[in-house]
Amino acid sequence: RVPGRFELSSRHLSPNRSDTKLNSSRQSESKKPSSVKNKGKSKPNLTNAKPNSRTVAVYALATAAASTYESCSSDGSGAEVGSLSFASRQLEQDRNYQLLDARDRSFAKLLVSTVERRLGQIDKILACCIEKYPPKKGKHSHLIQATLRTGAAQLLFLRTPPFAAIKETVQVLRIYHRATPSNNPPVPEAMIKFVNGVFRKLSGPATEGNAGSSYGDMLLKEKTNPEDNIAPWLITKWKTDWGKEYTNKICEQMMPSDESSVVPRIDLSTKFTYSSDQNSDKVQQLLEALGEDSILLPHSSIRVGTNLKGGVKNWPGYNEGTWWVQDASSTLPALVLVSSLRDKYGDLSWLNIVDMCAAPGGKTSQLLSAGFASVTAVEANQRRSRRLIENLKRLGFVDDCEVVVQEGQTWYPTRDGKNAPVHGILLDVPCSATGTGARRPDVLRRSPVIKDLLQIQEKLANHCVDTILDVGGIMVYATCSLLKVSRSKIS
Repeated sequence: RVPGRFELSSRHLSPNRSDTKLNSSRQSESKKPSSVKNKGKSKPNLTNAKPNSRTVAVYALATAAASTYESCSSDGSGAEVGSLSFASRQLEQDRNYQLLDARDRSFAKLLVSTVERRLGQIDKILACCIEKYPPKKGKHSHLIQATLRTGAAQLLFLRTPPFAAIKETVQVLRIYHRATPSNNPPVPEAMIKFVNGVFRKLSGPATEGNAGSSYGDMLLKEKTNPEDNIAPWLITKWKTDWGKEYTNKICEQMMPSDESSVVPRIDLSTKFTYSSDQNSDKVQQLLEALGEDSILLPHSSIRVGTNLKGGVKNWPGYNEGTWWVQDASSTLPALVLVSSLRDKYGDLSWLNIVDMCAAPGGKTSQLLSAGFASVTAVEANQRRSRRLIENLKRLGFVDDCEVVVQEGQTWYPTRDGKNAPVHGILLDVPCSATGTGARRPDVLRRSPVIKDLLQIQEKLANHCVDTILDVGGIMVYATCSLLKVSRSKIS
């Protein structure tokens, strides 16, 4: 037993060992002289312990777990237990992550994204191996849980060789107090041995009748399925909205069959993509600078290839403010608005446009690049508005855009003290964001108050149409939700 946190039982040990034998061996070892006790055992060298890909991944997951939220579902699946909140963001903010080389950064991101995406299945399997899971709160509880999840992700989904997965992941606990601020106490050796034992149990042989597969593989096949990673209420809602067949297809898109084959994609939007006089030469020059395997997508976004090394801030054109990171699908609402206004008016240079719920600024930058007379960005959240302004500054747009920090449903457009006509509105409303689950798996375990979201959406839409939009103007209403109610109620 690890005092106060975990409880070891015989199932945590290899089949030929028992608690009695373990206890007796410990007693006999304690009687040996120290010189004999440590004979032949090499202690890990922790003098020059430096964070690596596994270290930063575990720390990001542990930090995120400290601010978990729980789904209101409680059917026993792992989806509602300790859902992680933005571990990927924690990872990218870690200075040690930025110091890693490109290969290690890529692996760290793969570890975090796999744990986030497969959290329900991972926790369900760990609960089968550990008598009391998740661990009780304590000094190292989040760290232990994050380490267990990271090791399980490698053994179950990434097919990392067991020796490397176990040794390197357990090492994270050993170097914890050296790789983090000095006020963190070392992880007790008993806890480290406990985690090591769980990993060896998962990677060990399965029971009779499952020859050739590990115990973890057997649990994965018999005790879990991909739906465990998604909140039960959401699965039920999708089946009601779209039917079982389409729900299965949605889950397949959200949960790839081979996690090791997943390559995080990065799409870029450029300043000169949305203007009426598109400069194809500049687009082509940037495309070549970003690497030969970068491609131009049909809607003029650039999908960065895997050959481009280094952090995003070191890529060609970043310091010049030529482009910004924006998923290709996220560009569609602004493209629709620009295209519709161009078809209706031809000349865009005299039109006034409003971008509601504007942060972090990707769609605002698209509109600013199109050449409108004015673009106003309205954002209710103070923190998100700061990020919006920072992005506009880097792109050189901050002087061309009026940023308003206010709730959209209470804002009225004025210019020089008078009501100003608004010819176009882009309204990307707050929603469940379930359509982004492949990129942000944490949203699939949330339990948002749909009723409150619908009320906000309806108020924003009515206010924009009734009060802000000029007669004959165009509004594009956008949502990234896969719930029918987010669209049917508004329409």
